[in-house]
Amino acid sequence: VFDDEEESKLSYTEIYQEYQALVERLLEDCLKEVGINEEKFQEAFSSPLAKTHTSQAILQTVLAAEDFRLFKKMMVQKNVEMQLQAIRIIKERNGVLPDCLTEGSDVFSEIEQEEMKILREVLRKSKEEYELEQERKRSE
Repeated sequence: VFDDEEESKLSYTEIYQEYQALVERLLEDCLKEVGINEEKFQEAFSSPLAKTHTSQAILQTVLAAEDFRLFKKMMVQKNVEMQLQAIRIIKERNGVLPDCLTEGSDVFSEIEQEEMKILREVLRKSKEEYELEQERKRSE
């Protein structure tokens, strides 16, 4: 639904409100389950441990419930990631991309090739960081 246009659509606001309600409900349930009150959560949220790269990535989803611009940015990024994943799957299954996705040409420009290399590298590093974080959690 989300695109990178400057102007936001009414549907974005409706989705954002649903997102806010969902995050609030999940956060309340989680805090009740672990026995933490809102004040303790706020303290943990502002602690130095919450400033790590991994923690920030996780907390961004919570922060997005309070900041529409951050929410929209996050949704646009997810949309791009999903589109790239779909293109990769299509290419893996068919060997090449269909003409409708390449405008009749399977040849990327040098700029597009460079962007794809950068995207692959970013995704690879992100995956490595995630796997390291998961391994660290398992060892704890």
